[in-house]
Amino acid sequence: MDDSPHTTAAHSASPGPPDLPDGWRSAELADWKDPHLAASKRARAVRVSLVVLFVALVIGGFVWIAATHYARGVEALKIHSYSTAVSEFSVARVLVFPYRDARSLEEQARRALAAEDALRENTDTGRAAVVAQLKHAGTRLEAGDADGVLATLQAIGAGDLRATLKTSATARESAAALADDLAAASRRALRHAAWSRAGRFAAALLVLEPSDEQALALGARARTGEDLSAKLGKAKNAARRGEWRAALRLALAVIAIRKHFPGAAALVADARVALAPKPKPAATQPAPAATTAAAPTPSTGGPTIKPAPQPPPP
Repeated sequence: MDDSPHTTAAHSASPGPPDLPDGWRSAELADWKDPHLAASKRARAVRVSLVVLFVALVIGGFVWIAATHYARGVEALKIHSYSTAVSEFSVARVLVFPYRDARSLEEQARRALAAEDALRENTDTGRAAVVAQLKHAGTRLEAGDADGVLATLQAIGAGDLRATLKTSATARESAAALADDLAAASRRALRHAAWSRAGRFAAALLVLEPSDEQALALGARARTGEDLSAKLGKAKNAARRGEWRAALRLALAVIAIRKHFPGAAALVADARVALAPKPKPAATQPAPAATTAAAPTPSTGGPTIKPAPQPPPP
């Protein structure tokens, strides 16, 4: 028996399995003895790894998609685009579960969207009411009701009117047509010296267009006409009382402001006639007494009548 070191090293390096107690079986020995089983195990391990990798990629894809929708929803919420925010947050989910706080943000966006819809509905109702008021004012204008036109337009809130004119083309068209009709009605009233009506039409026009120069000019003319009419009325009252100097002074003040103001020139003429100096009546002289002396006539022998001598002219 060769007990050399080379022999011992050869036995220790032998590829054989180690000795096991009785009843034990080595899996390594089975794999070592069955190469097909070893290959099957390696293939199974590879498949499991691939499945785990695929699931991880799928979940990662869902997370990435959910994060993208979540970011879009947050941005939409910042700019008050609530409908887009609701849509984005509703799909920001990972395997059915909401991504981060997407559910609470979605509820917040839904509440804001409901409030926005209610406000829009109220706004639409307000616009319809303003348009109806404008049409009603046009009807009052056609009927010649200056007070009714002004009251109808003043009943519209200034803010509601401005907002409606800004957002509604129908309201803008109605207001523009009404403004033209009001200006024409005010000018007609001025031509007929209906100062109060002209002023109310101009005031109604200013409700529609507060900075309109034409409306301001018409209103100023109407106010001037009312003032001059009141002054001319005082002049006429003075004339009726026989106070012609006061009547003339007031009438001339009216003409100084507006030369052809109705009725002023006639009153001035009447006052000047009344104040003109009256011619003095001529002095009446007594008729000379016709004293005659009786003288005989040649034919009858009676007395002849001679005319009395006339006094010299004064």
